[in-house]
Amino acid sequence: MPDYRAPGVYVEELTAAGPVPGVSTSTAAFVGPALRGATGTPIKITNWTQFTAQFGEYINAPRRYLAHAVRGFFDNGGTVAYVVRVGTATRASLELKDRGTPAATTLVVRARDDGVAGNAIKVAVRATQIVGDAKVLQAKADHASAQGNVVTLPTAEDARRFLPGDLVDIDGTVAEVDRVRGRELVLTAPLAGNVQDKPVRTADLKPGQRRFRVDKPRGIERGTVLTLKQGGTEESVVVERVNGDVVEIGGTLANAYPAPPAVTSAEFSLDVTGPNGVKTFENLSMDPRHSRYFAAVVSSPLVEVELPEEPGVHAAPANLPAVLTATQLAGGEADRLDGIETSAYETALAALARVDDVTIVCVPDAVTLPTVQQKVVEHCERMGDRFAVLDAPDAASPLAEGGVLGRREQLTSERGYAAVYYPWLVISDPAGRGTLAVPPSGHLAGIYARSDAQQGVHKAPANEPVAGAFGVTRVLDLAEQGELNDAGVNVIQAFAGSARPVVWGARTTAPRHETAWRYVNVRRLFLFVEESLQEGLRWAVFQPNDLSLRKRVERTVSEFLTRVWTDGALFGATAAEAFYVKIDDENNPPAVRDLGRLVVDIGVAPVRPAEFVVVRIGMSQGGSQVQEG
Repeated sequence: MPDYRAPGVYVEELTAAGPVPGVSTSTAAFVGPALRGATGTPIKITNWTQFTAQFGEYINAPRRYLAHAVRGFFDNGGTVAYVVRVGTATRASLELKDRGTPAATTLVVRARDDGVAGNAIKVAVRATQIVGDAKVLQAKADHASAQGNVVTLPTAEDARRFLPGDLVDIDGTVAEVDRVRGRELVLTAPLAGNVQDKPVRTADLKPGQRRFRVDKPRGIERGTVLTLKQGGTEESVVVERVNGDVVEIGGTLANAYPAPPAVTSAEFSLDVTGPNGVKTFENLSMDPRHSRYFAAVVSSPLVEVELPEEPGVHAAPANLPAVLTATQLAGGEADRLDGIETSAYETALAALARVDDVTIVCVPDAVTLPTVQQKVVEHCERMGDRFAVLDAPDAASPLAEGGVLGRREQLTSERGYAAVYYPWLVISDPAGRGTLAVPPSGHLAGIYARSDAQQGVHKAPANEPVAGAFGVTRVLDLAEQGELNDAGVNVIQAFAGSARPVVWGARTTAPRHETAWRYVNVRRLFLFVEESLQEGLRWAVFQPNDLSLRKRVERTVSEFLTRVWTDGALFGATAAEAFYVKIDDENNPPAVRDLGRLVVDIGVAPVRPAEFVVVRIGMSQGGSQVQEG
């Protein structure tokens, strides 16, 4: 609160809690095998071209479906996706040893792409210097007189050669310059006696010194490793700060130098040789304070360079990589597409858990791996902010024992965090060999995104045409579709006269008794509301838990839910019928407040899809009425 003392009008700006912005609901994640790219790492893409640049195109032998799913996503309206490659391939690597004794690993160079191609990459290390011909600067004047703590030089120009902080030697006595005044050097302490017409110079370097001057300071910066050498005396120091030609080091000098030593810096360069030639990264440093710290400078499409898991044991300059002639990376192994196990998908899902904005998860190549699909459902339930779009087996007889219905039972989600789709889609084979059947999950994820953008997450992503497909592998009759729909399997139907297949189901894999979570749009609406409130109320954390905070939170939540209602996502003629927000002493008694908690109870009435449209026709004949229903 400002201290108001003088009468007047004072204007203050207050920071108000802004409205809750709705989060995105259409960012998909695709997990599966690809032709190339790093495994287990989520990569963000926004179009098909980016996917092919990172991961290659289609895998045809044996057939894999990740690329087809991603293409179907973008063809149907998807805009943002993360791709996590799974596989058995390993990345080639090379450990760079340092200059210490015994040598230890100081850097690790890894190929960016998995597989044997990385084994052909070569890396060389060269010792380089940014500073190569400097020396410690020694200012001097041939004639000087001293009395007390004042040294008088012939001219002001002579005096300007010295700086405050310099140690000067005058007639064998060493003293520190406090300031320069005209042609006088004012010392920090008086000399023992008067001096007449004697030379004065900066003193020789001695053990314990932290500061010296360099005649060619260009290229010296914080983190630079400098080597001082004079005669048989040599040592290395790390620069702490630089001011003009004045260098201050971390620690102190260990040796005495009876004459100005030569000064050189110690850096290294990396040469990375790939299919397109050599890419050189010059004058790198191992100090993160340096402007040419290797991690900030090395940017290669072929390799990444990083510190080892165990920190190095040697200090600068011994931690610099030792000189190495061009050496190939090793250890890269090819992908075995038929050998991908559940553990690879689990690793990918663990990496995906660190990506906050994912809302849809697809694993098109796990259609033959029900355990993996179950792991995806568990992942979505555990994260609580994403929804699994899964593929049923491409069974010729969907109602047969252990077929589509059996898979559906394995993918039950108690609170409806998943949906299963059947049958597969028929598309044109990108290889130009007729047609191809592909799992529908990628196309469905794009339809989710398109429906969200056009009408909102509250609209069921059904009765929507599938772009990029011209048929399905099996056209179901009403009886078959009824059995599947009742079990919670969403059918993609090809109606006569329709150019494209149509999504003809909107149910989750929630158990039949969990009617609250039966529909895809209801579950995804709640995910949208929950995530939006979680992010939109972050400002309230650590605020004083008083009535004022309650009112501010209530207004913020009510305003957001009112917008959701006016968008058509909630059922009710008025906002009061559509939702309620409760935050009072009943749900926030003193015992709850003492725990640092603020509880907000919210209830919403979601709009459910008109899954069954019943038309009743009445016939009137002279006052009597016959009705079909």
